[in-house]
Amino acid sequence: QIVCSRYYAQIFKTLHITESYKQTGGEPMVLRRAKALAHILENMTLYIRPSELIIGNFASNPDACSHYPEFQYRWVEKEVESGMVYSDLLSDEEKMELKEIDSYWVKYAIHHLIGKYLPKNLRDVTSVFGFETVTPNYEKILRVGLKGFIEETLRRKERLEKELIERTICEADYVKKKDFLDSVVIALEAAISWGKRYASLAREMTESEKDPVRKHELEVIAENCEWVPENPARTLHEAIQCYWFIHLIVNYIELPQVGDGIRFDVCMNPFYEKDLKEGRITRESAQELVECVFVKSQETGFLHPPIWSGEAAGGLGYQTLNIGGVDANGDDVSSEMSLIVLDAMKNVRTVTPPLALRWHDKIPKKLIDKTIEVLATGMPQPAIFNDKVNIPRLVSLGIPVEEARKYSILSCMLPTIQGKNLTKRTAGLIPVPLCLTAALGLGVLPGWWRRPVGNPVPEPEKINSVEELMDATMENCKWIIDAYTTISSIGDALYQEYVPRPFLSALLDDSIERAQDFRQWEHWQGYRELYPIGLNNVADSLAAIKKVIFEEKKASMADLIQALKNNWEGYEDLQQMCLEAPKFGNDDDYVDLISRELARRITEEVIKHKTILGSPYTLDGTAASAFSLNGAVCPATPDGRKAREPFHDGSISPMGGRDHRGPTAVLKSVSKVDPLVTWNHLFNQTFMPQYLVG
Repeated sequence: QIVCSRYYAQIFKTLHITESYKQTGGEPMVLRRAKALAHILENMTLYIRPSELIIGNFASNPDACSHYPEFQYRWVEKEVESGMVYSDLLSDEEKMELKEIDSYWVKYAIHHLIGKYLPKNLRDVTSVFGFETVTPNYEKILRVGLKGFIEETLRRKERLEKELIERTICEADYVKKKDFLDSVVIALEAAISWGKRYASLAREMTESEKDPVRKHELEVIAENCEWVPENPARTLHEAIQCYWFIHLIVNYIELPQVGDGIRFDVCMNPFYEKDLKEGRITRESAQELVECVFVKSQETGFLHPPIWSGEAAGGLGYQTLNIGGVDANGDDVSSEMSLIVLDAMKNVRTVTPPLALRWHDKIPKKLIDKTIEVLATGMPQPAIFNDKVNIPRLVSLGIPVEEARKYSILSCMLPTIQGKNLTKRTAGLIPVPLCLTAALGLGVLPGWWRRPVGNPVPEPEKINSVEELMDATMENCKWIIDAYTTISSIGDALYQEYVPRPFLSALLDDSIERAQDFRQWEHWQGYRELYPIGLNNVADSLAAIKKVIFEEKKASMADLIQALKNNWEGYEDLQQMCLEAPKFGNDDDYVDLISRELARRITEEVIKHKTILGSPYTLDGTAASAFSLNGAVCPATPDGRKAREPFHDGSISPMGGRDHRGPTAVLKSVSKVDPLVTWNHLFNQTFMPQYLVG
């Protein structure tokens, strides 16, 4: 990995993975990946910041972030050049060193290999690298330690050899499975050694520490890191430290992930209660440890391509912590730790980690009150997720209800289950308004799309019904869906071949038993997903055309198309009529049912496509900031929106300023677009704090 700093750019870390790859040429890729991780963990810079109680870093200093040349390198070289976005990150000498190192990755970087495999018609389609996410079995990690996973792996190796001797497995499968299990042991032992390196550093620091309070803290840190992540956690401090180590390796060091998904209160409350009972901790000191996690999460981040930053502003990784919910029997699992997490957020008010609160019929009133108390501070935390939607949605994907009840949110919107191989990988965006404007012959404004989206209707001014225009819009949606699912599936095949993940795989249930990397199988249907954005801009647009053009006949389609080409200049009266047409978010079936129909049709089209593992592609409501980026290249739309203005936020929110009948009317509009028929919609609704106080 390359480490880039605002102040001191350090390239040496990229040498670690490059050195390892050069030393392991010709070996099976899964072993090369494990040895590369071990080489990084053995040689990377470690530091402990003043006063911190939870330690661990993934880069050489708090101002640094990692780049992953095994994925891509060319855009980094481009963007650090003079006058480009990241030009200040590296000195001229370091830029030359970077290029020299990158020369090795010409044959290996996946996102440059993809170009060799794409058919000609897809080579100029703008696609953006989307990170993957899957959540380890943190409860098991805290219960058995990485030593327990190693012992399980060694037992599996013994049985594998017996299977070969007894001829119940073919030699080819035996070789692959043995390589995988060997790689797991290498990766897990490396993580254990990494923790012990921190223990050694803490002990060294105690020798020169003059403050007795800090000296004692460093002694405790050393003891913790000597014990975890190797062994089962015994205290809350050890449990949180173990979690943070695993989080850094899984999400930032082995490979980049966007998300987390830990059920934090479920995992940590047993340790808190035990410590409290045995007099080792107070509620205040427990909250301080949680706050330390929040502070540490501010140190993480990615070096994003500038385009990607436009789709998901900020680089902190959506490290979602979950609280509340139910167990396998449907009983509430919230605890004092749930309240501690909320109090910690109220106190430190950090941007990350996002908090996800599960809402269900048995949720305790004290948790509701605490949630509102935090929201009343003006913090947009926690996000609230409805068990009555998410559990049935997971069951519909073939997940047993007992498992579905244990779901968590792993990034912005997506439900997963700790320890299960339900991998989230982004395929791309469906900017629905661009599909509409393409149909009308308006194209795409200059920006980040390399080629126009889809195809125009031959004579759009002759369109004579909303249904005809919706069909044309859907044809362009299909064009995007076809392109992105093809590109993504080719990428997935290359991921399987070139970037197996033995460390993460080992921490997922059944990977060791199967002796198989997590990229090659899935517990149930995973998530290879597309993000629809601007759905309600199109619903509002179709409603405006239906009312103004076809029903009231106040203008013609030709007039409207010319108005859109002129960005409404000279057509202000027509724009006002379109703005006054029914708008989503006001509990009006005239437009709400258009949104529902369009969402249903997009969903039906997406699920026709299959991943390389045979599962349907899915849709996800994680719109992030893509509504702004894509709006910036979209011409004016018939809902009254002007060119380059953002779309509505979320995946189902009304367009800003167009809901006039209050929050309940908005909720009624939203409820008509069934998430069990379409996708897990992101709806943003904010109340001014004074309306929540008390």
